[in-house]
Amino acid sequence: MLVLLAALSFPLLAMTSTTCADPAIVGARASTVGNDGSLVSYDVAVTVANVGLGAEPSSLLQSVAVYQDATKVDQVGTPPLRPGGRATVHYRFQRSAQGRPGSTHLRFALVLSNPHGLPVTDCSTANDVYRIDV
Repeated sequence: MLVLLAALSFPLLAMTSTTCADPAIVGARASTVGNDGSLVSYDVAVTVANVGLGAEPSSLLQSVAVYQDATKVDQVGTPPLRPGGRATVHYRFQRSAQGRPGSTHLRFALVLSNPHGLPVTDCSTANDVYRIDV
């Protein structure tokens, strides 16, 4: 019986130990880039990294969707990444100079697709969303 259980569990262990890509949003940082007295301009640098052990396929279409509150306001593409590779995308917006710090709520979410209809492998979707208040 133990031999049978060991034989059945080996394929499951092999499937979970494969190397796969794990694109992740690893950070976002906002900086002020202008102020004309009535409007303040901000640049948010969003860093995407492949924290997995496998490379992303060259046919992968990957982007970061930008949401302000519940409204999608932009989507910015990133290249496929090798293991340990990083890419930074930028989102710029303006807010009234009267706005208080932390009053703009941004959410960044990875969007992955393959135009060839092949399934997209992402080791973990837990790190595909990042939030920041500016």
